[in-house]
Amino acid sequence: MDQAIKEVLIEAARTRQRKEPVERAVGRAVRRRGMDYQSYIAAMSDLRDLATSEKIDVDEALKKLAECE
Repeated sequence: MDQAIKEVLIEAARTRQRKEPVERAVGRAVRRRGMDYQSYIAAMSDLRDLATSEKIDVDEALKKLAECE
């Protein structure tokens, strides 16, 4: 996972509002950093790959990623 993408996902996990979809939180973090749609797609793809490899859903994968930092 690219370091910039990892930072975006960590920011999304930390700033995510209650009951907000993961996709919306990641999109907001991507826009805050001035990144483009391709970066959003890469971030969501990496997050889904992590969730699949750990056999958890994307919500738990986002939380797990934030806890590791």
